[in-house]
Amino acid sequence: MPITTRNLLRLTIALAVTLAGSHSGAHQQWLAPNLFMATGESAWISFDHTFGDQRFQPASGPGGYYSWWITGPDGLRRQVPFLFVGKTRTTGEVELEEAGTYRLEGVESMSWSKLIIDGEAQWQPGTREDYSDYEVESSRYYFQKALSYVTLQSASRGVLASRGEPLEILFEDHPNEWHDGKKLRIKVLAAGKPVPKQPVKIFTEHTEGHDEEAVCTTDRRGACEITAPSEGRILLMTSIEGEEPALAGTDGYYYGISVLLEVTSD
Repeated sequence: MPITTRNLLRLTIALAVTLAGSHSGAHQQWLAPNLFMATGESAWISFDHTFGDQRFQPASGPGGYYSWWITGPDGLRRQVPFLFVGKTRTTGEVELEEAGTYRLEGVESMSWSKLIIDGEAQWQPGTREDYSDYEVESSRYYFQKALSYVTLQSASRGVLASRGEPLEILFEDHPNEWHDGKKLRIKVLAAGKPVPKQPVKIFTEHTEGHDEEAVCTTDRRGACEITAPSEGRILLMTSIEGEEPALAGTDGYYYGISVLLEVTSD
């Protein structure tokens, strides 16, 4: 087979389909630390970031288009230093050296285009401007994030502040102090502005597939309250999408956030 631009693109299809699986909307994602509360003067923790249709059962990893970050109580945001990127998950290790709350996150922020090649749809990274020789069905900017909060010794609030990102779930109550039966007040913001009438899906360890336990719909301030349905891990998910260009060369966008929390007994 001649080495042409078209043939090189075909050779990368299998890899790109695997890495772009999250864009089909078929999977949920979560970033799960091995613990949410740590004691001692310092602590090493690990986390798994994965996609799957059955909650907390890894099916596919997020792949190399994600990046992983930790933000500490001092506000410093840095990349996770130790990572294993596998087939079904990405695993990271980080050290908590200062008392307070840390934010762990896996983030994808890039454009993807849906090409029609030999009559079949294939997702490829880039905008339609990168594929002028191909039939492009759509080109979208994706901002997707999975995150969790972990606390060493005592909770702090610095990492709970808005960063003005395309989509955020913010916590008025501390996420590491959520107890069974207690309400948790949250807000949904898009580019720093409240998103009213926005559904936030609530999944537990006791529900399967895409069947949520409950839905919290935001008010005009972008706020809503969630009562912990049970002890254990709780996954909050929300997303927005549109057909307006988010970046040059795109004709739509998708923003999705998932936050994994732990509910404990009071």
